[in-house]
Amino acid sequence: MIQRVKNFAGTMGSTRLQPVIIVAALTLVAAMLACSGGTLLGRKAQPTSTPTKAPRPIWTVTLTPAHILMPTSTPVPTDTPPPPTDTPLPTSTPLPPTDTPLPTATSPPPTHTPTSEPPSAWTGQIDNQQQDCTQTRVFGSTLERDGTLLGDIWVHLWTDGSEGVWARSLGTDLGTGNWDIVIDDAQAREGVWHVCVVPSQGSWDCISNIVDAATSSDCNTGTQVVHITFRKQ
Repeated sequence: MIQRVKNFAGTMGSTRLQPVIIVAALTLVAAMLACSGGTLLGRKAQPTSTPTKAPRPIWTVTLTPAHILMPTSTPVPTDTPPPPTDTPLPTSTPLPPTDTPLPTATSPPPTHTPTSEPPSAWTGQIDNQQQDCTQTRVFGSTLERDGTLLGDIWVHLWTDGSEGVWARSLGTDLGTGNWDIVIDDAQAREGVWHVCVVPSQGSWDCISNIVDAATSSDCNTGTQVVHITFRKQ
């Protein structure tokens, strides 16, 4: 076909008309190709039906109970209690003293000096003294003028700074007398004990002379047990 175009251009024989002839030839060729392409496209087989797409497989996943997370319950916040107040620490209670001293005189005061009736009422004297480190003791007898035991007589024993104790005599003999005052029933104690006969319990009015009985904590040279006899005059 190109050869035919060239021949056609040679036949024309004109140099000026060559560009026009070339364009016209190219246009003709393009038209012929277009017709030829349409024919070829017309020969393609047209699809008779729309192809059906294959369905996508559906994948299912089954979780075991171990993979299932159960929701946990969230506790409802409660009111926050107020902070505790400061509690004072308990104070310690002092232990009671192990040794109980003789009571101090409150009434009458320790400086009280007993008054006495005429010395002829009662007369007292130390009859015997002994060593005994297991106790500290003052005891004795209250006698009638004839030497018989006389009961219901009060004997007062005290020491400086102490109110002391009162003992009531009996009408029968205890073996070594009829009145007994134990100062300490477990050990020897040092001290000077004042003893006299008084008219009643709690009285400081001596109706006899005052007898001083000295005891010692030294068990080798001192004494711890003193016997005193009071005789009515």
